[in-house]
Amino acid sequence: MGDGLEPIPDGPDNPELETELVPEPKPAAAPRPTKRPLIRLVSHLVGGNMASMALRMAAGVLQGRLVAPATLGLFTGIGLSLRYAPFLQLGILDGLYRELPYHIGRGDRPRAEALASAAQAWALAVGSLYALALLAIGAWNLSHGQSWMAAGWFTNAVLAVVFYYKTYYLQLTYRTAHDFSRLALVNVAESVGSLLLLALVAWLNFYGLCLRALLAGALGTALLFAWRPIRVRPAWNFAHLKHLLKIGLPIFGVGQLYAWWSVLNSTLVLKFTGVEGMGLYAMVMMANTAIEFIPSAVNQVVHPRMAERYGQAHRVEDLLRISWKPMVLTAVGLVPVVAVAWWLMPPVVRFLIPKYAAAIPAMRWGLLLPLANCFYPMAGIFQIVRRQDLYGVALVISMALYVAVQLWMIRDGATLSAFPQAMLVGRALFAVLCTAFALGLRRRERATASAGGGA
Repeated sequence: MGDGLEPIPDGPDNPELETELVPEPKPAAAPRPTKRPLIRLVSHLVGGNMASMALRMAAGVLQGRLVAPATLGLFTGIGLSLRYAPFLQLGILDGLYRELPYHIGRGDRPRAEALASAAQAWALAVGSLYALALLAIGAWNLSHGQSWMAAGWFTNAVLAVVFYYKTYYLQLTYRTAHDFSRLALVNVAESVGSLLLLALVAWLNFYGLCLRALLAGALGTALLFAWRPIRVRPAWNFAHLKHLLKIGLPIFGVGQLYAWWSVLNSTLVLKFTGVEGMGLYAMVMMANTAIEFIPSAVNQVVHPRMAERYGQAHRVEDLLRISWKPMVLTAVGLVPVVAVAWWLMPPVVRFLIPKYAAAIPAMRWGLLLPLANCFYPMAGIFQIVRRQDLYGVALVISMALYVAVQLWMIRDGATLSAFPQAMLVGRALFAVLCTAFALGLRRRERATASAGGGA
């Protein structure tokens, strides 16, 4: 649900939670979901995302030739408002992220659909409220003659509804239904639309950026809605919302902090380098996203598989077995990709978008972030088994290191490369800590099983 990865986030010390984790009998009449080979699911999503990313890269290059860094920086800076928006959902949609695959794994699809219906109503309500706030800001800018600022805020007001409904609700339902082929097609279609809509940018400059974002978001939302695998209407149900809040609030507490990590990084870029630097940093994020889609696709497939399996057997051992091989293979496979991209970056950028040549060193460092993010499924284990305390400890320590490194690197003046470098150090530590904590959970599970067997 940020960096291209979904926002993933209590434990045995809480007896109430222990009671809730005891597996309940599965409804006998509920059908079991059809299983496909994991590598086939990943290949569908990666293949579609690869085509989508190629189109987005082409669009990003063309956009860089059409607008100045300061103009792009202004548009991107206003767009940061949407990256802070998820706090309003209070964890209810994070609860759905966990509960949908969990209940489907247990064979209780009616329960999953009832929760989805309530969550859909919540997503639409919260998105609309946030849109009203952004509309008010845009109206204030318009009254002061700041037409570009007003257009940017009005655009983000509409995108707020798209953000909550499309990204936070609709796309989530595709993961639980394993319909990754259609999800990949939607990504490609939206990318094609974004590329074609660059004509608006060439014609209208900043206003073209706004219209392009609106139309591309509308296209993606329409396709996801037309092909949605869970066809339920929004229904306000306080009991279901209360349940999702109870499940999702701990996930939200730490998961939102992770999502805000990259937002904080972008905010610091804007603060210390201005709109010019923010425009340059948009190319850093583009370079990062060009590689990030691969580990993101793996996580999109692996996470619901783990949640379903945990709904069936409640064993951490199974989660590690499902996630370990895809993570390692992804990391190993990315090394040559990153190496080639690192080598090609300077000549390609200088030839295609020379106005952004100052971003080349930072773009290179941004390519390394996906290597650390290959191990993100380890963090998903803590959400599934409801041990957000371990996730939170790993995250706080890693973010503290990031802040310390960031402050040290900009002590004599900010350089664009300092931001992805500090982020890389923090994310690498986060991957190490999550892996260590997950292995610790497995050791505890084995010790408990041995003690039970001995008794």
